[in-house]
Amino acid sequence: MISRRNFFSIAAVMLVVLFMFQFTNTAMEIWNDYKENENAVDVLSLTARSGVFTPEDGLPWGTARSGVACIGGSESRVAQMTANWAAYTKRYFISAASLADFAPGTEAPELIVLDGARLDWSEAACQTLLDYAAQGASLVFATLPEVSVLQENQNLRDLLGIDEVRALRTRVQGLHLYKGFLLGGEAVYRVEKETDIWRQDLALEMPWYVLGPGTKVYMKGIFEETAQSEDSPVVIWRRSLGGAYVFAVNGDYMEDATGLGLLSAMVSEINECTVYPVVNAQSLILADYPSPALENGETLAQYYGRDMQGLYRDLLWPDVTAAYLRGELGLTCMMSVRFDYSNGRLPDRDQLAYYMKRIRELGGELGLSLTSVSDTPVVERISVDLEFMRQAGLEYTFTALYGEERELDDALNREGLSGVRTVVSPYDGGSDVVGYQSEWVTRQTAVADSFAHTYRSDFRVRSVETALAYTGVLAEVSRVAYPNGTEDTWNVLAHRLAASLSSGWKCFEAFDAATVSQCDGRIRDFLALDYTCTREGDLVSIRHTGSGTVWFLLRASGRTVESVTGGSVRQVEHGVYLIEAVENNVEAVLGSEHPY
Repeated sequence: MISRRNFFSIAAVMLVVLFMFQFTNTAMEIWNDYKENENAVDVLSLTARSGVFTPEDGLPWGTARSGVACIGGSESRVAQMTANWAAYTKRYFISAASLADFAPGTEAPELIVLDGARLDWSEAACQTLLDYAAQGASLVFATLPEVSVLQENQNLRDLLGIDEVRALRTRVQGLHLYKGFLLGGEAVYRVEKETDIWRQDLALEMPWYVLGPGTKVYMKGIFEETAQSEDSPVVIWRRSLGGAYVFAVNGDYMEDATGLGLLSAMVSEINECTVYPVVNAQSLILADYPSPALENGETLAQYYGRDMQGLYRDLLWPDVTAAYLRGELGLTCMMSVRFDYSNGRLPDRDQLAYYMKRIRELGGELGLSLTSVSDTPVVERISVDLEFMRQAGLEYTFTALYGEERELDDALNREGLSGVRTVVSPYDGGSDVVGYQSEWVTRQTAVADSFAHTYRSDFRVRSVETALAYTGVLAEVSRVAYPNGTEDTWNVLAHRLAASLSSGWKCFEAFDAATVSQCDGRIRDFLALDYTCTREGDLVSIRHTGSGTVWFLLRASGRTVESVTGGSVRQVEHGVYLIEAVENNVEAVLGSEHPY
């Protein structure tokens, strides 16, 4: 039996705890400035597109600038990717339609990228390339010539390190990416469970080349679960030419954003120590979330037994927040005020205010989505949405916008969106991952779909992380609100979201989480800066023109970084370090070598 004294003591403690919780909730409501956007600034005060660095500006330190050339046509997808990579790494870029048209000047560039499928492979072509290699230029076969061309051209096979063409076409069960090339470690892209069949979208049919001595394989095909055959079909490899290398890619992986990371990894293989600037930002974009309008009621009742409000608040919100909190990504919710502008239904003001508060509490950002299921012009849709928010007393300065390329420019000309500083688009298969949409507004690409994180997508993510330390992970919730079948329902997609966020980015925890507006500032600084890097023994010196904090990746296989002055350092993985440069002159001291 509890004594009277203990009873009052317990009651007092319970009252204190109740008061503390009530006070905390009340304080959170009072201090939650959900109507204010801390990312809102005068866009005209930010670095504009005209401030982007170009190699023609010259090096302020008088040192030589590395270059890259692409041979095979300036309009090809390989050439576009190479030009984007050159811009990101601050290299000069030249292109030519053919080897005969290529005129590098007195000195060959560091890297010559060859669109091999588009070139004429005469007997003299291989010797010409060997001459460039003798000058120190490494060669990258971004695409390979037809198998018949390789069968007939012994010199070309020797150049590529191919000892035998075993089959014109063969089919493998999966692909094996070795560790130490792209960031993220080893990966085996093979279906182990029947439920993962949808993830296998890599090309499993390919020519079967067997390599000779003096070659190194980075990615190969897999026939059987236990097979470790040395002559398995190769996908990415290199051949040593003494002072230079020949890299080859058996597939179309260098025709999109994947090629950015492959080139960065290849340059790191060429040099004992490599330093290059990166964005350092990881974002999760929830497109079309929240949506406070009551729409598509019959369909939602059929699939979920709920209306739109019940779906978003009772099903999606708990799962979304749990998945986000387990991940390493910044959160941006791109709100759809409504999807259907033809039914005349107004959104729920209280629901909108609820989500604005909750997103703010999570440290997330609220942006605006242009997604619609009606034919209403985008400018009209925006006018209706902004007027609703004004009348509801929820006026908010949007700084981030999500939509398809075809509508973004029209939306940015709308007066009520003058605070927008960045736009986000879904991945379109290109290689221009970050850049400018207009003179004052940046553009970011969501390189991964959290609902469809396939093997090809995972390979692309690793490559973009390698090149830029950047990712944008997209979840288009309109698919859930307007499902076309059971594959679009939350029961299916919630598992995919949780799986991709809990494991897909664990390898990149050293990189910073950022909302898309925070990422915008980093993109502007990244595109505007120039840098140079020198090494004397164990001392690596970096000089840059950035006006604030910028980031670099330092790759020195088998080496540690003992100390950094002018900034700080974080280890990403073995031999790879993220340098945070807070001063314009940074020095890193390499430690002793150690094995894997």
